Amino acid sequence: MMTTQTVIAVSATEFEEAGCPHCGYRSGYSPIWTGGAVAWTCGECGETCCVLADGINKSPIGFGEIYPELQPHPRRGTPSHGNLDKRPEGGGEFFAPRGIGYDRTPGCFVCGGSEGVHHNIAAFVHTKTAGERVIRMFPQGARLDYRPHEPDRVQVKIGACEAHLQNLHQLIALARDGVITTHDVREARGLK
Repeated sequence: MMTTQTVIAVSATEFEEAGCPHCGYRSGYSPIWTGGAVAWTCGECGETCCVLADGINKSPIGFGEIYPELQPHPRRGTPSHGNLDKRPEGGGEFFAPRGIGYDRTPGCFVCGGSEGVHHNIAAFVHTKTAGERVIRMFPQGARLDYRPHEPDRVQVKIGACEAHLQNLHQLIALARDGVITTHDVREARGLK
């Protein structure tokens, strides 16, 4: 019985230019990498492909009984795409906070404090540029978590000291609709 290659294997150079071979999205995750090959799952369409280091022609990673062989990128010549820098119609920025945790922040968003590990929220924003705009809403205590290998999974991290943990809870409540504004930040900081 003849097996057919079901997982597309493309070169790292072509992947960098054209993104996911199925949809062109540029961000995803890589649960397995070895010997110049990466099993990569797209963050948009969810399909898996194999990205081979330049010069590698066959994957050392098996997908079932198949070890994919290099082929031309199906989207060759079409640039990859990522999240668009969209803004809410009513103003502010899209902002999707996760629960409160601990992480390194440049201090407390209310009192300043000192850099270190603080209570914090990590909130996803659409783009690096949007994250930079959110950071400018905070006079202190916020930082951008941008990783070039994940350009569409950008987070803003906002810290609070023990005395201002309740302010962080209030900030999450104010942004529960998925949008943050300068007014929300001022209100959470206790300013009128």
